[in-house]
Amino acid sequence: MQLTADHAEWGRLDVTLDDLGCGKSWQEIHRVRGVELTCPECGGQVHARLSKLGTRHLYHRTKPPSCSLANESLEHHLLKLELVTCARAAGFRAELEVAAPTGEWRADVMVFSPDGTRLMALEAQLSPITVEDIAARTGLYERDGVQVCWFTFRPRPWVGAVPTLLVQAPEDRGQEWRVTAGLARLSARPVSWSPVGAALSDAVAWILTGRIVPHEPLASARRVTDGDNWYSWAEGWTRSWNDGWRLWWTAPAYAAMDAECAREEAEARRRRQAEEKDAARRHAIEEKEKARKKAVKDRAYAAFWSRTGLDQRQWKYFRAIAELFFDRSLVFGAPDSRYGDGRPVYERSGPDGKQWILVGVACPDPRRLRAWAEELALLVPSHWDLDTLAGRAWAPFQVYVFNPDTGEMDQERVLPATTAP
Repeated sequence: MQLTADHAEWGRLDVTLDDLGCGKSWQEIHRVRGVELTCPECGGQVHARLSKLGTRHLYHRTKPPSCSLANESLEHHLLKLELVTCARAAGFRAELEVAAPTGEWRADVMVFSPDGTRLMALEAQLSPITVEDIAARTGLYERDGVQVCWFTFRPRPWVGAVPTLLVQAPEDRGQEWRVTAGLARLSARPVSWSPVGAALSDAVAWILTGRIVPHEPLASARRVTDGDNWYSWAEGWTRSWNDGWRLWWTAPAYAAMDAECAREEAEARRRRQAEEKDAARRHAIEEKEKARKKAVKDRAYAAFWSRTGLDQRQWKYFRAIAELFFDRSLVFGAPDSRYGDGRPVYERSGPDGKQWILVGVACPDPRRLRAWAEELALLVPSHWDLDTLAGRAWAPFQVYVFNPDTGEMDQERVLPATTAP
């Protein structure tokens, strides 16, 4: 079944039009002897007839195997007829089987703008085709300044790779054709796309008048889902579960809203990246400072062990003896230059032991004693250290000896040395 033919004098005939598009009537070609009509594609002879339902169409007397018009399925024929009817109902001039001058494409339905230029091709695509091939065919239309929308009944791998509408034919005569997928609206905050149902006649009118445009999502929402956030279009319709439509038809206002949401998301992402970069910079500074402090502390400990001659085992016993002697919970700090490179000694106090009170200094450098030595207990590991402190006392010092090798514990109040007159 086909709807167009060529006449040597009348030109192109379209049996969907009352005047056949050339100022003639159906009665002048239907069952009229001597009228020679040929197929626009293969050039074979065609004849006019009515279907059982009274639908006008043309047929080849001898069906050529390679002519797509002659081998067009009933589904394709009906969809093409509905598309041209919708376009004309929307107030546009529409013609069937319009080919490019170069022959690189032939539109099922070509819709013309008021000034007569080609506006949009409406393509019924029911036979199998690859994503790459349909993208290439779309590119040929775009190259020649023609928009295109592809229509099909069933899920195919290519749907959504090019401007697409899935449609459903009516079950009974008198009912309308429906769009089942390809139309979507946007809800912001949170950004989400939801499907829109419509009559095919309305959708075609919206497309031709610019009320809807093909749009590839820009914001984080990349799928059209129903109210329960289940996959609405992608599931079972494309190559895999996760492969969804890449573009769909929507109102320009929704496309603009999506672009604004994408801009806000990009700005939020930029701020987040800047914050992360700043946090990383601060962390690097903090780590560098920690490393510096650790290096200082390591040097201080190294100097402490070298000066006192103590090792870790001896220090462990020294601390244990001190706590046993004072019968208190003590905390020994790191070597501190404020206390003659000795280790400050704190007493834990308070109900939870979090309050520390400075009560002494362990193993200070006798050469670096200051006023604090008059007020704080001085803890040393041997009597030799006691004698050294005594030799440098300018005021009474309270000195405690905790020998880690012998376990000896002693205390003595050291007085300043007196010089004979």
